[in-house]
This record gives sequence, C-alpha cells and structure tokens, in this order.
Amino acid sequence: MDATPGQPLDPRSDLNPAESADPGRWQLGLRVLAMPADTNPYGDIFGGWILSQADLAGATVAVAQARGRVATVAVQDFRFLSPVRVGDLVELFARAVQVGNSSITVEVSAWARREALPENGHQVAEGRLVYVAVDADGRSRSISNISRQQA
Repeated sequence: MDATPGQPLDPRSDLNPAESADPGRWQLGLRVLAMPADTNPYGDIFGGWILSQADLAGATVAVAQARGRVATVAVQDFRFLSPVRVGDLVELFARAVQVGNSSITVEVSAWARREALPENGHQVAEGRLVYVAVDADGRSRSISNISRQQA
C-alpha cells in the first residue's frame, strides 16, 4: 500500500469520474450497509463479511481489466484496521496495481461512515487480491495486450 507513514491511504481523494476508465486509479467498487445478520455475538461485523465485500469490489476492477470473467486465486495481504458496526455505510475502493499474462493484482481499501456523514469516514481494512482471467469453462485465459497496457 502507498500510504504515508502514520497516515492511512485515502482513495477517496483519487476519485475522478472523468478518469474512471483508468484501472490504475481508485474506483468505487462497492457501497454497502452493514446489517445485523453480518455480526458476531459482540455486535461487530464479521471479518469474513468484510473480506467478501473486498473480493466483490476488487472483482469489479479485475473484470473490467480482463474484459470478461475472472476467478479469485489469492489474497496476498489483508488487514483489518478498525471494527465495522451495524449501520455503518461501508465503501470499498479498488485499483489494478499489476497485470500479467492472465492475472490481475488489485488493491482494495475499505472505509466506513457512521451515521452516513462523510466527515466520519475512517479506514477499516485494506488488502491485495489476485484474480485470473478465465474462459467459459473456467480455464485460465490470456488477457489482451491492450488491457495489460492500460494498467
């Protein structure tokens, strides 16, 4: 991750709708409300739920980059930085950081807002996930040269 020491990476400052087609820039991959069904007995949202949402957000960038179906093959790194509570609005941002012959590495940053106020936003998780482009039969396929050059 590219954060300055002592400061969390804030992908929200990198959002520009005019440049949303650039897979190397942060993109809003998913916005979801944390619900009671996703909690542990202590009222915190399960880490697995957050990881699942990060996988979905990352896949939005990977699918666009691969121009088709992808499969998650690895979670290279994932850190839970702060608890998510019921009612938090969770926003997950993603960007492609590396594109290989058939794989796409995506960085994901999750932020939560309490009471839906932007000034209350704080980073809750971050990670790197790897996706592989697959064909209709689920077999690895090559990503076009055009897609690799755009990352």
